[in-house]
Amino acid sequence: MPEPVIKTIDVPCDQTTAFRIFTHNMDAWWPKDRHSISAKTGDTARSVSMEPRSGGAVTEIGHDGTHHHWGSVREYEPYSRLSLLWHINLPVEQATLVDIAFEPQGAGTRVTLRHHGWEAMGEAAQTMRDGYDGGWVGVFETAFAGACRAEAA
Repeated sequence: MPEPVIKTIDVPCDQTTAFRIFTHNMDAWWPKDRHSISAKTGDTARSVSMEPRSGGAVTEIGHDGTHHHWGSVREYEPYSRLSLLWHINLPVEQATLVDIAFEPQGAGTRVTLRHHGWEAMGEAAQTMRDGYDGGWVGVFETAFAGACRAEAA
């Protein structure tokens, strides 16, 4: 089975702020023009949001107003940990897991994203894993980290 995708970044804001940006401000930092269902047709999604609670939905509202269910919040531990069932445009049976940990690191926060559970993807597992390995660079390492840096400035 494919190895997990693991991305670790250090951001210059405290743990509470980093967690809040990730969960409550997703629409502000997610690159909707490149990483959304709408983007596949050359359009920009209207919004991307997460209901910040266990059982909450992760949703895209497409350029045309269509609601796309991306996944759900599996575990929600404010300021320290978040786990998502992730199945953008796929049935829930094909959900992978995205775990995000927020740990104090000096004056800032170390944020680690671990995307795993690729076996749910069947024969497409390695291809999907490789795609997300690159995709999380732009979404997590660049866009999310940039939002944290902007907040700290």
